[in-house]
Amino acid sequence: MKNFSLTTEVLAYVTGEDATNTDARNLVAGSRNVLIDRQRKVVTRNGNTRLGVANETIAPTRNGVTWNTSTGTELMMRTPNTTLQVWLETIDGVDVNTWTDVLTGISTAVIPRFTAIYDDDEAIDLLQFVLGDTSQYEWSGAVATLASATTNTITKNGTSTWAENRFYSSANKIVIINGTEYTYTGGETTTTLTGVTPDPSGEAANSVVVQKVKTHTNTPASGRKNHYIGQYQNHVLVGSDNDDLVYGSNSDNHISYSQSSPRIPGEGFLLTLDGNGTGFGTLSERLIIFSGKSAAYSGEFFEITIGSTLTETLKVKKYQVGELQGCQSPETIVSNGDSLIYLSYEPAVREITSLEQIAGGSSPRTLSNPIKPDMDAEDWSNACAVWYKNAYYLSAPTNGRVYILEFVEDADGKLRRFWQAPQTMFIRPMTPYKGKLYGHSSVVPESYYMFDPDAFSDINSSDEKTAIHCVAKFAYQNMGKRAALKNFDEYFVEGEISPATTLSSIINYGFGGSIQSVEELIDGGDFNILEETLENVSLAQQPLGASPLGGAITAPESTSKFHAIIELAKEDFFEMQAVFETDDIDKYWAILAHGPNAQMSVRQPNLNKI
Repeated sequence: MKNFSLTTEVLAYVTGEDATNTDARNLVAGSRNVLIDRQRKVVTRNGNTRLGVANETIAPTRNGVTWNTSTGTELMMRTPNTTLQVWLETIDGVDVNTWTDVLTGISTAVIPRFTAIYDDDEAIDLLQFVLGDTSQYEWSGAVATLASATTNTITKNGTSTWAENRFYSSANKIVIINGTEYTYTGGETTTTLTGVTPDPSGEAANSVVVQKVKTHTNTPASGRKNHYIGQYQNHVLVGSDNDDLVYGSNSDNHISYSQSSPRIPGEGFLLTLDGNGTGFGTLSERLIIFSGKSAAYSGEFFEITIGSTLTETLKVKKYQVGELQGCQSPETIVSNGDSLIYLSYEPAVREITSLEQIAGGSSPRTLSNPIKPDMDAEDWSNACAVWYKNAYYLSAPTNGRVYILEFVEDADGKLRRFWQAPQTMFIRPMTPYKGKLYGHSSVVPESYYMFDPDAFSDINSSDEKTAIHCVAKFAYQNMGKRAALKNFDEYFVEGEISPATTLSSIINYGFGGSIQSVEELIDGGDFNILEETLENVSLAQQPLGASPLGGAITAPESTSKFHAIIELAKEDFFEMQAVFETDDIDKYWAILAHGPNAQMSVRQPNLNKI
């Protein structure tokens, strides 16, 4: 029996260590578009499928948000080109399935930013947003479809009232249908709006009806441009790139920023920082404000009784988080339970787990050291991040890459973090929606369901499948004897493969293939190496517990398990590297184990001695 030195699992993607001096179970630089699954095998990633119609206009999506409203609706929104759009599926029983304009005429020079806040008057939460000008904007999230219209009424489809669809009852009673604005005076608690002007009777049935965005000019301050927004305990927070001030609204009036002296609980407030703010977050119920390139502030309300009057103060404390260790932008901040993860100016991905962690001058924990060369070389302009299913996703839209930091906790509560290989995707903002992750294009006004389990190619704007170049480059192997020559004549590979896939298996002898590179093909149609298909050994065919759960949930049904032994001429080497690669449409493969039947060479190294 031949003795193979096998690598039987994959741990992480690592570039912060030398590729010849790291664990052989790691993927190294050059890997792309493959993922390490929960069974610790490396698999090709699934494709991205477009949501909505194609649009080849050169215009990036500058931001996106999924708004889970207080009335149970889930609204995914994006800002491509000069518009704010919402994705609508079935509204009032009508299948819409399109991106619908909510606001037009937005400057392409700014990044729109959003937060939701509860409104006492309307008894719903409202989406507040800023567009880099002197106004604060709000949208009620109201959408409906038109059943019929007369000269002065609009009747909606369905049995819910206009108010139940989130249309205003007390303010800004204006709706938009096919680009035309209509004002109404009553009927919100029924299915028919009344007192409508101008005449809406020409509008087609089943047209989408949207509440008009409300504009609050010169808010929170006259002439001041607003660039970022957040909320804390139902106070809207507004900051600017042009000054060091943060305005906080009243907790029950999101456009009032006034306060008494002394300040009464719930009133507005004004904070002065030492630098421009760069984003908001919360940590252990405390407000966190990132400022400049190296600082963060914490804020917490305290109530004090002065005489017979109950007053409230917002206590703010500054922390020096370290040189260039401040947050780059609001789009990279995500909350992970009791911690904040963000992209710093260094650049690095850092995590703050408690204020005590940084109170004594300690730096926030660095999470990106395993891929530091990638971080340093990347262009992080307009980077965006999202937390989705126990992972931090970070886009680098300039170069079309997405980085993923996985958080895996075992049954004993032990946490393991690891980086995935970079994914080639021209994505900017990313938003979860109805349990799926969507990415919005950094190039054109399109959005995609990322890692669609039913897709094995990406889809371009012409509805054509495009190849996913999948590469798994493993760390070099030296069999524990760096200074000795080794060789082998057989290489074992075990994995999964779909029938139409031809997998390139490349052996680099010497660093970078300096001695030679040998490529052999593993054919997914070769029945000599195939075993039963994964479809036939699924849970529907086997007793529970006889097959591993989750091992093939993204594989094509016809995928088969394979074992292959590649025969090779012996070649002496100090170190060797295995690379697995495909670059075509509709390909799937996974590597479970691989390795050579290595032995020590009878030859001695022919090296110059010093």
